[in-house]
Amino acid sequence: MQEVLEFFQRYQREFDEQNWPAFAALFHEPAFSVRGDGSVMSIPTHSEGERLYAAVAHTWRSEGYAKFEMQDFEVLHMGGDSRLVSFDWLMLREGGQLIRRWRQSYQLIRTPQGWRLIASTFHRD
Repeated sequence: MQEVLEFFQRYQREFDEQNWPAFAALFHEPAFSVRGDGSVMSIPTHSEGERLYAAVAHTWRSEGYAKFEMQDFEVLHMGGDSRLVSFDWLMLREGGQLIRRWRQSYQLIRTPQGWRLIASTFHRD
């Protein structure tokens, strides 16, 4: 559990600091995301992930996003080298006011370079 928490703390930190090369390196090549509307988005390379998440962060910053927090972790072991991790994201303004909250699940796999995110799924309400 500690390794997974540390992975997502790094994931959050790199995103909040807009360190796109380090953030994208946390993903497997390729990776994919199941969006809230059920559509599937492919992230074939790290460089495409960098561009995608820089654009996402730009949009969220226009909405007041300053940082993220995470709550309510659940971790399911799927063999020795895979985890399904679910938790709530809290998107916050500079003063800590909540902009929005959602639940998301991630599948991680262990690679020679460490844990890598291969898939994410947004939960619908």
